[in-house]
Amino acid sequence: MELVVYGDFNCPYSCLASARADALVERGVAAVEWRAVEHDPSIPAPSEPVDGDLATMLDREVAEVRGLLRPGEVFPISRPPVHPNSAASVAAFASSPPDRSHALRRRVFEALWFDGRDIGDRTVLAELGAGEATDAVERAAAWRDEWLRFDRRVVPMLVLPDGYVSRGLGALGRLADLAS
Repeated sequence: MELVVYGDFNCPYSCLASARADALVERGVAAVEWRAVEHDPSIPAPSEPVDGDLATMLDREVAEVRGLLRPGEVFPISRPPVHPNSAASVAAFASSPPDRSHALRRRVFEALWFDGRDIGDRTVLAELGAGEATDAVERAAAWRDEWLRFDRRVVPMLVLPDGYVSRGLGALGRLADLAS
């Protein structure tokens, strides 16, 4: 089975979708094509500190993600100290060779959501193994254009082989069900 997942690196729900996609691949249940999209381009660059209403919102989202974990799922997510614009991480991922893209995706999510690192910083992305994103503009733009053609655009979004689209919490539940 081949699945397509659209997600954003600065989204805690997409971080869980990434982990669940990895579980599917590791168990041989599905091949997963991850398409990184910047779901909120209004987030400033450089990254903004997380405080006030933003901290309250992210605390709520992280708590909700923790509440979605299934028995045995290890997922040490925590609120990061910064809220990055994800354009640089999307471009870095889009430029990653296919044989290294899953590992880079995992490292970028973990850097922000587990380690609190600023993935909007190109130096951090380089430390994670991202190359220069020179050839990624067209690929990232194609993913974004595809995502924008869907109605009710959210992240994560899961596209099943028959074309059915599962969104948000539904996508997370479906990924967990497929992995079990």
